[in-house]
Amino acid sequence: MSRFSGVIASGTVALVVVAFAPYARFIPNAALAGLLLVTASRLIDWKRLTYAIRASRYDAGLVFVTAFSAVFISVEFSILIGVALSFLLFVPRAALLRWSELVVSDERVVRERLEEDPACTAMLLYDLEGELFFGAAPELDRCFEELKRRTKDENIHFVVLRLKRTRNPDMVALERFEHFLREMEKEGTTVLLCSVRPSFAKAMTNLRFQEWLPADRVFPEEDEKYSATLNAVRHVHELLKDDACPHCHQNGTAVPDRQARYYLV
Repeated sequence: MSRFSGVIASGTVALVVVAFAPYARFIPNAALAGLLLVTASRLIDWKRLTYAIRASRYDAGLVFVTAFSAVFISVEFSILIGVALSFLLFVPRAALLRWSELVVSDERVVRERLEEDPACTAMLLYDLEGELFFGAAPELDRCFEELKRRTKDENIHFVVLRLKRTRNPDMVALERFEHFLREMEKEGTTVLLCSVRPSFAKAMTNLRFQEWLPADRVFPEEDEKYSATLNAVRHVHELLKDDACPHCHQNGTAVPDRQARYYLV
């Protein structure tokens, strides 16, 4: 069937309605109701509906709320309610910003720190993952507060933040970063940003971070052969010189050789 068949069908219906409108009052309401039910049932994709209900509680909730809104409110408003609810439920899910501490293991591999791994007493290495938009601001504040607390409690003067898995930074998140970087600088703690993605770097340039943030504090994203994370860790040890922690000296992390550390994170 072509698209023109719809034009023919609608034209035929219009002619029938105009020509036989006076006789429409003789059609039983029960017959019209049955016809409407059959038409409505054919509009529903039952297979896709079942798929959505089984997928997750999030999708099932949207289906039921939209369906009940169509029955008890109106069809046109039910669509708006479903779309608005999907946005409201999406924001908290997208705002889940995850942060974890990384470590250079005895095998000189950068990975997530385990409980049995000895803590580095010279620097903190953290990985951030998630959307950097206004909805994630509370989680970002919690992460920064934890870093501030640890640097004070453990007397650490270097922090490396890995940003490779962060996306879509907006003004609110960048403002949080600026306040954090400036506050840590006043406290005597050096913060290095590594694996900085092009979108984040462009936003920093637009906001003139380079006017107050030294260039050697930012390590743009590179290929895996020369990891920006490892370059940042190496730079910290160059600044520390002989003040690196005993564990870093033991596993060879503090050596100046660029190829002495591997990348797996």
